[in-house]
Amino acid sequence: MNYEYFLAKRLIKRKGKNLSRPIIIIATLSITLGVAVMILSISILQGFKSEIKEKIVGFASHVQVLPYNLKLSESLDGIYLSQKEKEELLRIDNVKSISPFATKGGVIKTKTDFQGIVLKGVDKDYDTTFFHHYMNKGRFLNLKTDNNSEALVSKVVADKLNLSIGDKLRVFFYIDNNYRARAFNIVGIYETGLSDYDERFVICDISQIQSLNSWGKDTVEGYEILLKNFSLLEQTSQQIYYSLGENMTIQTIEEIEPNLFSWLSLLDSNVILILIIMMLVSIVTITSTLLIIIFEQTTTIGVLKSMGSTSKSIIKIFLYNATYIILRGLLFGNVLALGIAFVQAKFNIFTLPQESYFLTSVPIEISAIQIIMVNLVTIIICLAALLIPARSISKIDPIKSIRFD
Repeated sequence: MNYEYFLAKRLIKRKGKNLSRPIIIIATLSITLGVAVMILSISILQGFKSEIKEKIVGFASHVQVLPYNLKLSESLDGIYLSQKEKEELLRIDNVKSISPFATKGGVIKTKTDFQGIVLKGVDKDYDTTFFHHYMNKGRFLNLKTDNNSEALVSKVVADKLNLSIGDKLRVFFYIDNNYRARAFNIVGIYETGLSDYDERFVICDISQIQSLNSWGKDTVEGYEILLKNFSLLEQTSQQIYYSLGENMTIQTIEEIEPNLFSWLSLLDSNVILILIIMMLVSIVTITSTLLIIIFEQTTTIGVLKSMGSTSKSIIKIFLYNATYIILRGLLFGNVLALGIAFVQAKFNIFTLPQESYFLTSVPIEISAIQIIMVNLVTIIICLAALLIPARSISKIDPIKSIRFD
């Protein structure tokens, strides 16, 4: 054990009346709270963004393949991908699945009320994981049979129109200057909390929309492509685009919902501001603490200098003290943050108004890499800031400091 570390340990644990003891406690608590807030802010932001993105992608996928002129089903102008073209798209590394879809605007009418909706048709290749996860009652569609008349409605629509499992659903469409109706049997009710989508989408077999548009069974409005990794969206979408024919184009989920993704980006800025404030508080607190410890130990510094200790050696003693405070704060901060995160993930204690945030509770997504980065950055920045007050030790005159006592 080197003598600088030994003296630092003796100073930090020395009992008796001194000013630095409560200051050290306050500094430790400050770093504890600062680190806890930083970890929780990042975890909540990450959880919030993941939940919202998952819901949007569940309705609209990551990438949509559409007709080049962007005329959708309202123009009765569909597209078709051959099996060979689908297989070529599936060979792209980040592509998980591809399935056809078609949509049709309509109105649900009951005896007491009505609701404008978008009827979305899917087929047997559709990834049903999303709707299984958010199923409130009943089941998903049976897509293995032809001309299926089953439908999936949201809880928002079901509550407004007083619908339940097993009810007949009549949807009216305006086609070629005439009103046409389709009857569906409600087999499931979903609830995602994403009100903009829940209020609009009714899910059915794609054959129903193909029939309304007088399409063949291979003609569809477009294709939805799910990716394995959202972070590679831009790169993968470019690969998909260059794999398509001249009569097709693509839209990414960020292009479909630009306002929502701009809002999510704005949340990043808010969290960065919180992180900066918490870091500044920690820096000011630990710097002030070290200055108080140096001031209180002026006589000790004078004695050490008179015994031949160099300023560099004495600075190391006080940096050891500061590092001890920082590491304790980091330890307690990590335990506090992870404890709160675990309790929230398990019991959902902190709730949110769903109509405003699209979620019923505060989401938490812990990332080991992000936690490590918060701890490393805190240590580096705090220690770097401590070099300024530590340099004041070199200016202390040993004779005057001994008299100072």
